[in-house]
Amino acid sequence: MRIVMLADHLVFGGLETHIVTIINGLTELGHEVLLYVASCSSSILSQISPDNFTFLSWSEDSIEEIKRFNPDIVHSHPFTAIIKGKEIAAMLQKPLVVTMHGLYDFGFDDSPLGNEISQSVKRIIAVDYRVALHLLNNVVEPEKISIIRNGINFDIFHPRKKDKHLMKELGLNRDGFTISLISRFDDEKEKPIIQFLRCIPELSKSSGNLNILIVGDGGKLKEVQNAFPKRIRQGVQIKLIGWEEKIEDIYNISDLVFGSGRVALEALSCKAPVYAMWEGFGELIGNNNHDAVMMGSTFKQVHDFELLSSVAKLIKNPKVLNQAAQEGFEVVRRHYDCKVVVNQLVRIYEQYSKVNNHPNESN
Repeated sequence: MRIVMLADHLVFGGLETHIVTIINGLTELGHEVLLYVASCSSSILSQISPDNFTFLSWSEDSIEEIKRFNPDIVHSHPFTAIIKGKEIAAMLQKPLVVTMHGLYDFGFDDSPLGNEISQSVKRIIAVDYRVALHLLNNVVEPEKISIIRNGINFDIFHPRKKDKHLMKELGLNRDGFTISLISRFDDEKEKPIIQFLRCIPELSKSSGNLNILIVGDGGKLKEVQNAFPKRIRQGVQIKLIGWEEKIEDIYNISDLVFGSGRVALEALSCKAPVYAMWEGFGELIGNNNHDAVMMGSTFKQVHDFELLSSVAKLIKNPKVLNQAAQEGFEVVRRHYDCKVVVNQLVRIYEQYSKVNNHPNESN
């Protein structure tokens, strides 16, 4: 099967990791993928296997190459890529599917553009329950919505021993408790990180040696930098390390990870305990609240005192952290295997594409 996959600007983050994982899974099965994007960083491209893969930037000449590729299906990701995907699908008379990654309805809302695109798309895929619920309440054709979870590559994200060499390289306390906060610094996702930074001086008074890693980047980088405490006691290390290509190495040295969505799933797959963080704070993820966290129903704004109290108790309770890490690990391994996810996507492709056009290819 031949798939044209469209996206806007691929730089860093969960959407990029999702696309890389899906493409590698599809090409490994023998399908051919043409990735058609406005721009893509070299680091993202380096993560994609070159077998059965073609990369193409948006340009006037590229349409002829897409015609020669002769796809069976067109698959778009937000945002402008949805419009371009609709145009390519219409031009080639091919089916269109779209994956939605966040709480937005661009391309499917009750507007002239939304109605036009919605009529053309065969399936709207949500990456989790939270996104699906948002779409159900906002799109003009909710019957087209399906959920295919974020797939995690267990060959990359798996438990391993703490890397003491990396801790030394980052200038961390080798015997300190390491907390990693991982998110984009945009769309108010930076606010809980800023709040946590504000709480560090007080938290450090009762928590022994601490390592705090802030991992991410975005438009609110300066606000995050300005929130770093001016004075911290000896034994506390705070590091802003930007985006980390080998993020699994950060999970590996973390005693507690703050994050949500794909970050939470990757960390749990490495058997690191996760405290949910999005536009506010959720809870320590375990068996009983996994679905609620992924739905976003546990997130709320909390007072500094409440956050301090909760985190301080967890630092002193390794038994609770280990149990949450084990429960989360089992949930992710049961439901988020990227190989299973890719097969689910292929079945959707097969529903709408004429796969017999290419009888020698794996379906």
